[in-house]
Amino acid sequence: MTNSTGSADRLPTASFTLLDGLESELGPGRVRGGGIIIPSRGIRRPLDAREDLLSRAAPYTRLHESTSVSHLTASLLHGIPLPAWAQDTSQIDLARSGGPEERLGQPRRFEVRGHRVRLGADDVMMLGGTRVTTAERTWLDLCGVRQLTMDDVIVAGEHLVSEHQRGIHPRTAIVTLAQLRAYVGGKRRVPGLGRARIALELMAVGADSPQETRIRLMLERAGLPPFKPNCVVVDPWGKVLWVDLGNARYRVAIEYDGEHHLDPEQQQWDRSRNRRTVAAGWAQVILTREDLVRGEAHIVSRVVAALTSQGWR
Repeated sequence: MTNSTGSADRLPTASFTLLDGLESELGPGRVRGGGIIIPSRGIRRPLDAREDLLSRAAPYTRLHESTSVSHLTASLLHGIPLPAWAQDTSQIDLARSGGPEERLGQPRRFEVRGHRVRLGADDVMMLGGTRVTTAERTWLDLCGVRQLTMDDVIVAGEHLVSEHQRGIHPRTAIVTLAQLRAYVGGKRRVPGLGRARIALELMAVGADSPQETRIRLMLERAGLPPFKPNCVVVDPWGKVLWVDLGNARYRVAIEYDGEHHLDPEQQQWDRSRNRRTVAAGWAQVILTREDLVRGEAHIVSRVVAALTSQGWR
């Protein structure tokens, strides 16, 4: 650990291990003195620490070489969307890995949710100098978290595999669907593996938001014709536009307008998109957060009405 100011009178700005502190120019007295809190055994944190989640989690992985940040905490570090309750950072998920000959228990300490797992070389990466489970392994571990629903893990998976060439905002997959399938197919005896295999069969490529994924899954559960993420629509002038979800057979488009659609410039673009979609002969269903709050039956009924108007029976 290096003091940010190079002075023994100044504390670092982020968490550190007790050993790091003792080996630095802080000295034994300073790491036990005022302005220091002890969130967990062997960890020290300046009272006025200014740190992000990775900086806070990093010292825990230095306590033992087999420890990596994992599960919900790794998901947040990878930017994987989670339900609100799972975004609580009061505890850090740590996985301790070892072969069958090693008798290592799961990490047990304050501020930590410990997990005992077996991680291979393809399961762990370095993120900012800290051991963190890879995006693929993190998603597989999410499938073993019982509090997460099937929709939750599909949302997380579709975030990783999403890719498209939509307009001026193309998207590259963090992990392609083929890569994720191959990764899961090569695993054995991992908690959540069965649910991961099912989720992979229900995932689609191209969703731009968790809400789009959840809406698509609602319609699939209702037995409606399939809707494709980032569906192409050709307007009467021969120009291409993309809708969030679309069924080309019945020409029904679904748009989810999140908070960024309140921007005046975005609203102007939305109005142009809507006119072009309707002019192309497509029925359009525009959904907002309020529709999600009203629930699945409400959303399905709106889409059924649009499908019916386009000839679906």
